[in-house]
Amino acid sequence: MLLTTSCSGGSETETAQVPTSAPIATIASIPTATPTPTTPDSEWAGSCPDIFPNAVEVSPKEYFQRLDRKTGEVHNRQDYSYVAPDGNGIAKNGPFLTWYFEMFVKDLSTSYPKKFNSFKFGDLHLKWENYTAYSTAVCEAYQKNSPRRTALLAHGKLIHWNTDWSGHASHWKPFKYIDTGPTIIKAPSPPGLEHYTKYITGGGVIIVGGDNVPDAAMLATRKRVVYITSARPEFRNILKTNETRISLFGPDGDVSVLPEYPNENESGGFAQGLTDASMTANAGWLCYPGNWNTGGDPVLHEMVHTINHIVFEEINETYFYERIHDLAVTSIKNGVFNTEYLQNLSSGESQSLQHYVGEYWAITVEGYLMNKRGFKSSHDTREWIAEHDPELLKLITRYFPTKEWDFCPGIDDHI
Repeated sequence: MLLTTSCSGGSETETAQVPTSAPIATIASIPTATPTPTTPDSEWAGSCPDIFPNAVEVSPKEYFQRLDRKTGEVHNRQDYSYVAPDGNGIAKNGPFLTWYFEMFVKDLSTSYPKKFNSFKFGDLHLKWENYTAYSTAVCEAYQKNSPRRTALLAHGKLIHWNTDWSGHASHWKPFKYIDTGPTIIKAPSPPGLEHYTKYITGGGVIIVGGDNVPDAAMLATRKRVVYITSARPEFRNILKTNETRISLFGPDGDVSVLPEYPNENESGGFAQGLTDASMTANAGWLCYPGNWNTGGDPVLHEMVHTINHIVFEEINETYFYERIHDLAVTSIKNGVFNTEYLQNLSSGESQSLQHYVGEYWAITVEGYLMNKRGFKSSHDTREWIAEHDPELLKLITRYFPTKEWDFCPGIDDHI
């Protein structure tokens, strides 16, 4: 039985104008059906029979064995991941959403299970209504009527993939996206998320916080999101469509105060992966007037990771995946990227090369965006990056703004 765990919550992984837009993923050609068919005994004709006319009926056992095996094959792909030289560590990366969706399309175009009410598969009890929800979501996404993420979530719910984590998006109704402009409103919180009382949107992202989150932190977060997406405004619709949300907490405590993450102890925040309910960030760690925090910025840092997961995986951004790890390894081995920082790792796990490679992009882009000398141990200003890591700068400016901005008005008087 396939069981998976991953970083950044439940994720698989870890204003310049761009001359060439990132390519949109193309689905591989639909294969001819090959399973051994059984004789249908109902009117069920499979999912999207007009779209996938060659799909044949097979037994539930045969169907779910194959789906489970194919899910594992996608999860274990390492096309763009960094594997440590000793083989004992990996920084996962790559367009997993694209790969999963290609697998979903092949799955539905090949076969469908004989109708069942409940089917015992190993220790799992699989439900027919979850299969029809999955197949419908794939068909809708294939016709571009809904996002691929919806199909991924339905697939997870069907085979119980990573859904034991409280932060899995299938456990929570999404917030409605309301275009608020730079105004905080009362949060339209779905059931179970009444903790969130403040709400604002910008750059395609929903930002929510509880009573203890200062209004100034909400506004500062929105300012960051709008700026970080200004070079590639097309990213904003992808973030919006995929229900990207930032859940602010603090300024005291950790992420466990949020209803989705009661068993987590992250003090700074974490990114939103494609199956996660939200991204999180500690409002107390932000720099804004009246909160003169110097150092790292969790909103900028985790948004860089989140754009990787939500946007790059959606658009199959192989240009990025083909380059980032070589840049990271070169910078680390040459002593350019400072690795004297601490991560909140699992118990018994120590920092090593794969962790540095996995964080290189987010840390360096975070420094580039803040552009404040001394706020990072390396890559703290654009001038520094241009001199010491020029190839990285080319990659950063493909996606992120070059136009100057006032990151934290007044901070220079408090350094």
